[in-house]
Amino acid sequence: MKESHENRSDLAPDSQAEKFGGNASFTGKGRAKGKDHNPREPKKPRRVTRDYLMNYATWYLERFAASRARLEKLMRGKIRISVAEYDTDPQEAEEWMKSVLNTCENAGFINDTAYAKGRARSLLRKGKAIRVIAADLNARGIASHMIDDTITDLRQEADQAAYEDVRGTDPNLAAAAAYARRRRLGPFRRPDQRDEKRDKDLAALARQGFGYDTATRIIDSDLDHLNDLLSMIDGI
Repeated sequence: MKESHENRSDLAPDSQAEKFGGNASFTGKGRAKGKDHNPREPKKPRRVTRDYLMNYATWYLERFAASRARLEKLMRGKIRISVAEYDTDPQEAEEWMKSVLNTCENAGFINDTAYAKGRARSLLRKGKAIRVIAADLNARGIASHMIDDTITDLRQEADQAAYEDVRGTDPNLAAAAAYARRRRLGPFRRPDQRDEKRDKDLAALARQGFGYDTATRIIDSDLDHLNDLLSMIDGI
């Protein structure tokens, strides 16, 4: 009996695993399989053709508003990859891209004027300073003369939307009021916190691109005046 017991204890590891159940055997095999398993390879980029660029532009514009310059930048990225991967003719791809952009523009899918005005209104309602709005449009490829026209139109729209008591006021001041409302600064704080948080609130407006005079007028103002001022923002 003793010899028989010793023989059983000398079983090979794999045999012991099989004897004591499936878990030990499964664990060992799982580790081996995981070790040899290759991670999924990255998806290969698509070869650029005119049809591909048209489909991509349509897909993108259905989901996001974009300027012509923004869409062009995205398509140029696709073209660069295709040139490197498939030796695509860059000059031919450039012609395809311009054709697609013109088609989108003629169909009204791209309209830089409407895009600039819509984005400027949105940023003003969020409490962005006029100079910040202009810089944002510039970064998105909007032409400088179109930015000037957009800012002029934005000022006129804000003035028309304002209550009579605040008409003629710089909408930049209204934008600062809108930001203060969003962040609960100055008059929008609890009365017992205003003095303690004043310097912090001024700094918050300064970081958004508002000058010291504008910041102090907003932070030291009363809530009723700011509510009138915000009519410029809420009405556009």
